[in-house]
Amino acid sequence: MGQFPEFTPVCPEGVYEKIIAVTEKEVDRAGYMHPAELARQMQIITEEHFDACSGMTIEQLNQAGLSWIIAWTQMQVERLPKKGETLRLRIWPSKKKAVMHARKYAFYTYDGEPLVTTASLFLIMDQKTRTAAGDPEGLIDLTPVVIPGEPKPPKMNLPFPEEYERLAGRTVEADEIDYNGHMNNSHYLDWTEALPEEHWLREHALKNVWVEYSSEMTEGETAGMYYAIDQDCLYVKGVSAKGQSFRVLATCEADGGAHLNL
Repeated sequence: MGQFPEFTPVCPEGVYEKIIAVTEKEVDRAGYMHPAELARQMQIITEEHFDACSGMTIEQLNQAGLSWIIAWTQMQVERLPKKGETLRLRIWPSKKKAVMHARKYAFYTYDGEPLVTTASLFLIMDQKTRTAAGDPEGLIDLTPVVIPGEPKPPKMNLPFPEEYERLAGRTVEADEIDYNGHMNNSHYLDWTEALPEEHWLREHALKNVWVEYSSEMTEGETAGMYYAIDQDCLYVKGVSAKGQSFRVLATCEADGGAHLNL
């Protein structure tokens, strides 16, 4: 699995920490935390970190007609958290990639056992044009923090199959829309976990998840869910009338570890 961000009982300077209790509603029937729930917790800490450290709040950004949106993310799993555990979730700024802001994350048990680490790339979006915008006046360009063992930024492209043998479809529901007016990023993982290949997911241990948020999806919009399995890789591609909406690559292993018991 490679390295993992080095743990210290006291956060290094520039790192923001949140203590989380894993509850019944956040786990599958085997007691493991859903990857989509990990994404929801990362969203919460991202917004708290933004409000505390960026020189402006998410609300002020929205009032300026701008949104803070995720474009790519990659998650590495040592093991998924379990019901009843108390976690430390940490976030810290990393070096920008072109115009994109980079954030790194790490989930540990309260005592410091490494669980999950993530790297994500964010964009500032103009709410009227729905395209990338420059950083607004007053937004602080945070000093990068480097932690030994931290993940690299997610790659912006990965090879995907040309043919998909299976197809499902989903429509965006009202409760999947966030304050940016589009489907919340965590629900792409909910959609992936709900695919009919449930038996395959149950038999494999999650190692990595890569997600590309190609274009936003809005309430009532329907996407064809194309997916394929190649050895220990699950490829998922969502395509709406506007074109490709998202891609997910979940890499697993056959035995042991953090199973996706849906």
